[in-house]
Amino acid sequence: MISPAIRGGVPTPPAEVTRSSPIVSIVVPVYNGGRYLREALDSILAQTYRAIEVIVMDDASTDGTPDILASYGDTIRVVRQPQNRGIYQTTNAGIALARGELIACYHSDDIYLPTIVEQEVAFLQRYPEAGAVFASDIFIDADGREYGRLTLPPDVPGDRPLDYGLILNALLTHKNRFLRCPTAMVRASVYRDVGVYRPEKYHVIADEDMWLRIARRYSIGILRAHLLRYRHFHGNATQIYHHLRTEPEIHFRILDEYLAASGQGQATSEALAAHEAHRAEDRLMRAVNHYIAGTLGPARVILRDVQLRRLLGSPAVRRVRLLLLWLGLQVLCRLPHMELVGRAFYRRWHVKRAPQG
Repeated sequence: MISPAIRGGVPTPPAEVTRSSPIVSIVVPVYNGGRYLREALDSILAQTYRAIEVIVMDDASTDGTPDILASYGDTIRVVRQPQNRGIYQTTNAGIALARGELIACYHSDDIYLPTIVEQEVAFLQRYPEAGAVFASDIFIDADGREYGRLTLPPDVPGDRPLDYGLILNALLTHKNRFLRCPTAMVRASVYRDVGVYRPEKYHVIADEDMWLRIARRYSIGILRAHLLRYRHFHGNATQIYHHLRTEPEIHFRILDEYLAASGQGQATSEALAAHEAHRAEDRLMRAVNHYIAGTLGPARVILRDVQLRRLLGSPAVRRVRLLLLWLGLQVLCRLPHMELVGRAFYRRWHVKRAPQG
């Protein structure tokens, strides 16, 4: 359905809907999202671009989510999954139901500024060769307070199509800090071409694999405009994934697979050095988590795999801090476990709070 109403506040005047206006299907997966769901949906329904259908995929929620969704009546389409399938399988199901020429997969705990859909549609209309577009985001804490904003890396130009080589090298250099998943708008034809998200293989970061698959065949754009208030520090899936993680981050497996398949020739030496520095940093963080758990044997094994030349081989990581951490762990892991140090490590890396000031 085309959204007929705007809820809450005084919105920017809506953009005129014409025969040439492509329908945008906004797929919103939600699981037990009652705390933030109404705020997210109100912001989506308040978009200045009016040729939208909103498909909310309830992933078998057990809280008040179904009642909140019912209160929206026919302004949204609600599809309830018979059992919990996870965010990406639920998103795949929503994409399969979408009628729009463009599909935006937005999140149920974030807040969308009124022109995000309009500006993303305008980009894809201006650049027909682009398969997807993203926007920059404003960082907010669990209570909605702003504490920062995304700044694109200097080697990632905004507001124009970017090719696969640039995207690949940027991911190697910076990890995925600029393709913001809850801002993604993709052409329906592109999803049909590249296929579905693959959480069975890539779990919580299956989106990174999707962006690389798209980038191999189509250019990608990133808007400099900050059009999303992206919520952190409330126990979202990414935070849960990294909590006390001792397995290698899936990001490295994804990038390694793309490098092996086709990307090695397009990767610069600087980007490859940054990739290995990030991998060495990840090993240090896994050793820290083992120390917190008191499992010193596995921590020592991981430390043996940290090569200093790789850890210090790129300015993409904080080399001095990581060197000091490496030296400290070398000593700590050869002494009896100290609970006080483990608690200090836990507070430093796993007690998540928004920066002050």
